[in-house]
Amino acid sequence: MGHHEAYWIVVIERFSAYGLLGFLLAFLLPGRLALACSLVVAVAMGLEVLQSLIPDRDPGFLDVLQKAAGGTVGVILAQTILAFLPRPPT
Repeated sequence: MGHHEAYWIVVIERFSAYGLLGFLLAFLLPGRLALACSLVVAVAMGLEVLQSLIPDRDPGFLDVLQKAAGGTVGVILAQTILAFLPRPPT
């Protein structure tokens, strides 16, 4: 039928993709932790809702949790890095 990956590989793929999204979004919005996290979670939820409109797709609540967790970790990691970077003089 086709090549199927192990479930843990799919989880790592989702987590890391949204982690990268959250990381980049946090650099776009420095100092706005809540807004960056909210946007990542909204994108994860929105894409799962859109998957329910396509007949051959399978949306799932655990998928949303994995994506939201990855995005939130990415945002927190980027905000931590930004906290230690020197700020330009004003």
